[in-house]
Amino acid sequence: MMKIAKDKQKHFLVGLLLSATIPFIGVYGLLLCLGAGIGKEVYDLVSKRGTPEVMDAVWTVFPGAVVFLLYLLFGY
Repeated sequence: MMKIAKDKQKHFLVGLLLSATIPFIGVYGLLLCLGAGIGKEVYDLVSKRGTPEVMDAVWTVFPGAVVFLLYLLFGY
């Protein structure tokens, strides 16, 4: 069984909360997750207060992508 790092779990939770904020309006929830995930990593890079990681952004965007796919499949 694969154990997911606590940091990645936090990114997933933030993405899940963001996508749940606007769950059924199509691409906007996904864009919100993209902006938050990429924005956080750019902030880490520019501010030098964190370590920018591509996988952190991926774990933030993943829940938004799942909600978006469900929206495409089932509509509202």
